[in-house]
Amino acid sequence: MTPRQELVERAKREGKKPRRKVAPPARRPEREIRTHRARLRDIRRAIERAIRDRVFPEIEGILSEAGTRSDRERVGGWTDRLADLFTATRSSLDPVLQDAAEEIESVGDRIAERATEEQVKQIRAVIGVEPSFYDDDTIRGLVDSWKRENNAFIRRYADEAVEEMQDAVQRGVRSGRRTREIQRELRERFGITDRRAERIARTGASQLNAQITQQRQRQLGIDRYVWRTSEDSRVRGEHEERNGRVFSWSDPPFGGHPGEDVNCRCTYSAYLEDLIGEIE
Repeated sequence: MTPRQELVERAKREGKKPRRKVAPPARRPEREIRTHRARLRDIRRAIERAIRDRVFPEIEGILSEAGTRSDRERVGGWTDRLADLFTATRSSLDPVLQDAAEEIESVGDRIAERATEEQVKQIRAVIGVEPSFYDDDTIRGLVDSWKRENNAFIRRYADEAVEEMQDAVQRGVRSGRRTREIQRELRERFGITDRRAERIARTGASQLNAQITQQRQRQLGIDRYVWRTSEDSRVRGEHEERNGRVFSWSDPPFGGHPGEDVNCRCTYSAYLEDLIGEIE
């Protein structure tokens, strides 16, 4: 017996009368998004501290070692010194990256649990009984893949941030900029890294939530959902036009299902008309 058949049989046996065709909107995994974002910000702050503590004090000496404008283009010891400095800076981040990776892995587990709980609440709100899910191997595969991708991203995130700052210092030295000017550019890059962390955290968590939601609904034979926006001024125009409309999991609109597009805060309501028809 499939989970859908079991659900229909239980509802009939218990004499449940469906209350509505569309479930209430599912809640977004905001707590998990905040945790994910906080750990990425920990990495960003660790990069900032390492750059301030290790690189800032050495810039003046590297500029002096580079010499006058006429010999600054000469490949010499200062380039090796700069490379060694940033290599040591990147290595110092490894403990922070490991701690962040471990906590973000637990975020993936919580997103899976929350997405399943939201699906149970939606079905119960309409049908009056709770569904049972059995195909946990598929869900585990989605979560494990998400964890691997995030572990790789964390390393890449740190590598790219440090590399960009090394390039900025090298350009500054070659162009004869002052120490304060180089330091100011590095500070500006800290802000860019922080905004990137915000975007990645929301998008990554929302995408996993959408994938698990889709899988759980399909386990119940539910192929349609109602698009729900946050209904505020930050909703993008094309998503506002989708609010309240019915879509199919097998035919995603441009940009993907709710939560899959970059920075998308939209969610869904399970569309249960076919399921209700079986019960009635």
